[in-house]
Amino acid sequence: MRRTTTFPVSGHNGMAFWCRIAPLWRVAWNFFWIELSRFLPFLPLKNWLLRHLVGMNVAPTAAVGLMVMPDILRPDLIHIGPESIIGYNVTILTHEFLPRAYRLGTVEIGSWVLIGANATILPGVRIGDGAIVGAGAVVTRDVPPGTIVGGVPARVIGRVSDMEPEDTSPDSDKYLNDNNAFKGDRN
Repeated sequence: MRRTTTFPVSGHNGMAFWCRIAPLWRVAWNFFWIELSRFLPFLPLKNWLLRHLVGMNVAPTAAVGLMVMPDILRPDLIHIGPESIIGYNVTILTHEFLPRAYRLGTVEIGSWVLIGANATILPGVRIGDGAIVGAGAVVTRDVPPGTIVGGVPARVIGRVSDMEPEDTSPDSDKYLNDNNAFKGDRN
């Protein structure tokens, strides 16, 4: 279940009331710094900028990838834990507009989380420690710690504990075919 607060509106659709969420000057400020951060490849500088100029709670050891798009209106409602990786072009929303209302909700991303490229995280969602969100997933509800989710909408497809580390060393038998074609490379 998502944790959002709904604000009913009348007379116009919810988007017409965006200025109730944040004043124009703050939206312009957020837009400038977030847009700049999307192109910065320097993770410590990007994290500092998002923390100090935009108000996001980003752990210093988190990795926010290129083109990540945090919410422009309320980025201060986004929390990213230590050692988490937010992949290329991920969208993290803390607001949503409806025909007769708008909603706000905090997004909490735990520690050691991996969010794949082009995923979308909706408002009011918690992603537990050590979880993996597949590329292109749309996260519409909480992700339990240590789980793997994927799809639209995102569903649990496995557990991180079920994934065994792969031996990719040159001495691994994986690199030897039936004819031992690479056996000579070991010398």
